[in-house]
Amino acid sequence: MHGKIFQITKTRVAEDCCLNETTLMQGGDSFFDYCAEIDDKQRKFHIENLVNSVLPEGMFELISEDTIRYNGGAEQWREAFVNDIRCRAEIITPDSVQEWIGPVYRLEKFLKNPLDTAYWFYMDEEGVQAYAEQSYEFLRQVCEYEPGTLLYIGGVIDYHF
Repeated sequence: MHGKIFQITKTRVAEDCCLNETTLMQGGDSFFDYCAEIDDKQRKFHIENLVNSVLPEGMFELISEDTIRYNGGAEQWREAFVNDIRCRAEIITPDSVQEWIGPVYRLEKFLKNPLDTAYWFYMDEEGVQAYAEQSYEFLRQVCEYEPGTLLYIGGVIDYHF
């Protein structure tokens, strides 16, 4: 299966620090079998999809091809996230706790990836970090920003897992 990884940072990324197909650990013990570059048309499509369809509605706004604005909404997202955790935890029972793809597994997946997306996030401005994060880490970090904070999109790559 394929997904995309977005480099999103608070400062504009220098061209030589952009996430690319060789930045992340691949194969072997990595989640990613391989990473690959994408063309400009795909990049634009996936950035628009991220902002308009994947990220929480109203929290972000696309300002330009590579700039998004955080509009606020952390309090509402945190509240909804906690409520969803509680609802998911309530359905775990002694009988279901060991089910192979049961409620514990689904809760664990939700905690790492509350947006339930194949999009991952790379938040390193220097381009030296060897891993990307699922949506929880991105949203956790965004919740620390002030409304109006501009975020810049550096590299966007495809991955296979």
